[in-house]
Amino acid sequence: MAFADELIDIPTARKIQLDDVRYEYRASPYPGGSQQHFLGVGVGESFELDLRDVWNKGTSPAGTFDFSYNLLSSIPGISPGISFGVQDAANLTTDGRRFYAVTTFRNDLDELPGNLYEDVTLGVQFGTLNSPFVGIALPVSKQMYLLAEHSGFRLSAGVEFRPLPHVAFRIITRDRETLLSLSGTVKF
Repeated sequence: MAFADELIDIPTARKIQLDDVRYEYRASPYPGGSQQHFLGVGVGESFELDLRDVWNKGTSPAGTFDFSYNLLSSIPGISPGISFGVQDAANLTTDGRRFYAVTTFRNDLDELPGNLYEDVTLGVQFGTLNSPFVGIALPVSKQMYLLAEHSGFRLSAGVEFRPLPHVAFRIITRDRETLLSLSGTVKF
């Protein structure tokens, strides 16, 4: 599964690979709730560009983009991944423009079959929001991951189901709001 450089909302030091395109639709299952369209592409060996269209409850739709540079890819159990970037470069979302530095540690989980990895992310962000942040993606099986993060301002958690290698379904809680997400990755 090609991941974007976000766990739920915080950036990670994983990037979408060159020639991969990832689309995600995230929405509240209740009328009038928030929605988000996400389209991410790997640009070259080290860059990622993400386009987002965000509709939060009580606000106008906001189109923005994120951009990241992956300095170092994680080598499981040996070295962390390191990335730098900007989220909401257009400064149109509730959280605003944030520049960040992040590292993601990828750890082998030998006790679970199927080359599964636990990712632990630590970073700092500056801009509209200034804070450290932390997140974890913990596999329960090859098809199910538990997700948790704290952006320095907001706690979010979720469960991710992967029925197919390049398809994921998520149930997320964020700011007392439940969100459902469906994403897919295609290689060109």
